[in-house]
Amino acid sequence: MKYNSLEYEMPWRPNYERQAALGWISASAVAMGVNYYSTMPSDPFYWMSGICGIMAMSHIPKAIKLASLQKHLSGRELEFITLENLQKTIQGHPNEMWLGNGFDWENRHTQRVFEILKRDWSSVVGFESTTKKLTRIIKREKKKTKPIGATWIHGLEPKEKKLVQDIGHTEGHSLIVGTTGSGKTRMFDIMISQAILRNEAVIIIDPKGDKEMRDNARKVCEAMGEPERFISFHPAFPEDSVRIDPLRNFTRVTEIASRLAALIPSEAGADPFKSFAWQALNNIAQGLVMTYQRPNLVLLRRFLEGGAAGLVILSIEAYSENVMPNWEAEAEPYKSKAKNGHIEKKAFAMLRFYYDVIQPVKPSSELEGLLSMFQHDSTHFSKMVANLLPIMNMLTSGELGKMLSPDSTDLSDARQITDNAKIINNGQVAYIGLDSLTDSMVGSAIGSIMLSDLTAVAGDRYNFGVNNRPVNIFVDEAAEVINDPFIQLLNKGRGAKLRLFVATQTFSDFSARMGSKDKAIQVLGNLNNKFALRVLDKETQEYITDNLPKTRVKYVMRNQGQNTDSEDPIMHGGSQGERLMEEEYDLLPAQLLGMLPNLEFFATISGGRLIKGRLPILV
Repeated sequence: MKYNSLEYEMPWRPNYERQAALGWISASAVAMGVNYYSTMPSDPFYWMSGICGIMAMSHIPKAIKLASLQKHLSGRELEFITLENLQKTIQGHPNEMWLGNGFDWENRHTQRVFEILKRDWSSVVGFESTTKKLTRIIKREKKKTKPIGATWIHGLEPKEKKLVQDIGHTEGHSLIVGTTGSGKTRMFDIMISQAILRNEAVIIIDPKGDKEMRDNARKVCEAMGEPERFISFHPAFPEDSVRIDPLRNFTRVTEIASRLAALIPSEAGADPFKSFAWQALNNIAQGLVMTYQRPNLVLLRRFLEGGAAGLVILSIEAYSENVMPNWEAEAEPYKSKAKNGHIEKKAFAMLRFYYDVIQPVKPSSELEGLLSMFQHDSTHFSKMVANLLPIMNMLTSGELGKMLSPDSTDLSDARQITDNAKIINNGQVAYIGLDSLTDSMVGSAIGSIMLSDLTAVAGDRYNFGVNNRPVNIFVDEAAEVINDPFIQLLNKGRGAKLRLFVATQTFSDFSARMGSKDKAIQVLGNLNNKFALRVLDKETQEYITDNLPKTRVKYVMRNQGQNTDSEDPIMHGGSQGERLMEEEYDLLPAQLLGMLPNLEFFATISGGRLIKGRLPILV
């Protein structure tokens, strides 16, 4: 390992090497000119010209290196990439993910930042000639656009390379942070397209409903000759959407109640209401399963709002059929007493039959939970599920009810019915738009229940899966849909071969959504790879950079002094000196994250590797 403690680089200075090279070249030319026009002996001039040429050649490499470094400070033009070129880029690298072009950030780049930040930036970034500068200004005026951010950051390294990451490292999940317009969605485009090209399952949860991201995913499937792989769900376009049942996948019935109770906002004092809501949902779900009905959102809402009398009757009849073959004869006296009564009277009659006849022989804790809920005071019950009912209404109202609670017996509806397990097992590409701009509350509820269902699928794959295929889950604006099951998905997803890519704007978004900074830290602690585009929030900037190691930067300290002898004022003395100093400095100053141009990023990946990259736009 080479290290020179006395080496000091100051690239932001006039290019003295270029001036010296031009001077030696001029001297060589003058020597040859004098030799040509004079009658003096030629040998001295040849020697002089050769020596000057050698001196010029010795300065040219340093001059070119410095000129190249200074030239790139003005930034690079925005690039575009076609799908064909993206395929060529990743061809032959099936186990790597391409992250654009850039370089590994090292001490020398920090040193160059240090030298720029302590000077007037305009004097450093203005190295091009006056003609080039005027040309650039004229072109910019014609385009009527000005670059966003400090373009010199990426120009600190004149040599770019392809940035890649091992696919296995993405199983630790990835966080993408950036302010509005910085390029999070376009980064998703690049990552999503590569996952589709690898023939992996892809699920995109997009609160905004970005049409370009949806269309790009669809076009990649079409380019591969597999347009059927792509499916779309969007509340604003029900006629073009598939129908997805977010409650279809469960191993135990209790999962259904947990999935829906997780949608209730976590607020101070809300735990008793959340627990009661869970119990009510579980009782109804157990009753539906007992009567051979698949629980869905519409059925759950019906029995929550309209009362469980009908379900109580069906449940007792179904259970009695299993445990007592001649139950009808035993139940007839009870039924006859409520023969002409309303449905609740009939339900109470069957309830009495269960407690008198069935329970002593074969009790059922699941059925008794439903019966206990049925007998609960209706006024108190309504108050306790007050937080749950609005969520159930959101997910079952209008056309959304048919989309999230599909009826397979309805032959008039030709839209495809699917679920997250099918999407994953068939290697499909599912775009789930939430239309949050139109209705943020409903969009948030849809996204949360989809994530809860994915958590259940992940648990099933983790417990029973053999040779699970990789699944890529992209969640844009994640703070709008994140919930407790999502934290479990981050914790356990790796074992089920789920790779999550989570995008947000600030660290505070998670805190506000989860109602606790500790829970937000839980989320962030499970995201091993961090991509930071332009970030303006100070707390988020510090979160990205705080865990990076420190480095040391060098600088020259100059001092001078003057003194006089008090006994002999005529005698003066002076001193002048230079010292090369070092001090500890952040490897990546947090302020740089707020100065990045669009589509440029810093990233810590693969357990600590720090890179600086820029992305093209997929067209």
